[in-house]
Amino acid sequence: MTAPDTLLDRYVAVWNEPDPAVRHAGVAALWAPDGLHYTQTRAFRGTESLAARVTEAYEQFVGGAGLLFRHRDDLVTHHDAAVFTWEMTPAAGRDVLAVGFDFVLLDEAGRLRVDYQFNEPPAPAAELDELAGRLLALPREQDEELRRKQTDALYAPDARLVDDSAERDLHTALAAAPKGEVRRLRGHASAQHDALRFGWELTPADGGPAVTGVDFLIRGADGLLAAHYRFTI
Repeated sequence: MTAPDTLLDRYVAVWNEPDPAVRHAGVAALWAPDGLHYTQTRAFRGTESLAARVTEAYEQFVGGAGLLFRHRDDLVTHHDAAVFTWEMTPAAGRDVLAVGFDFVLLDEAGRLRVDYQFNEPPAPAAELDELAGRLLALPREQDEELRRKQTDALYAPDARLVDDSAERDLHTALAAAPKGEVRRLRGHASAQHDALRFGWELTPADGGPAVTGVDFLIRGADGLLAAHYRFTI
């Protein structure tokens, strides 16, 4: 599997690479042959489509405008997933002109199976913030029957919660959440294609220092949430 300390360097390198042949080879090595890359409004699958997407960005921003993509050295990984942020700056300076957030799923060889790319910061969307708030509130519901009913309305029956400690059945994970623990929305939620993501701040039940993180959820074909990834950042 790709070493975590090289993934970010390799990722930004393909977007900055001036040589078309080297860029194409970099894309082929970074993504799985049938890998996916999503932006807010577009989707790309397979090496040729991915290489065309990266080349388009290179010609617009790097070759055409003299900018560079840089990572923020903030990669967080667990299981088959990772999140990180990147920024776009002038090649000769560090003024940040754009920021992006990526969630990726890796195959067994460490190549990108799926790459969701979001612009930062998320634009306010009341309905998404309300949904994120409902999801974060589920562990605080003390009535087990009501919690299960609320959960069933949002999640697939076999939904999984995947965090840095384990991959668990969603219902089991919610029931096991420490009592008195409060996780609240931080910033705004955003969505694209089959994915939802939002930041949160956790107030521990023991009154310790607050913890921050981000949740990333993927819907199944039926529209219900099938996978819930959680990262502490």
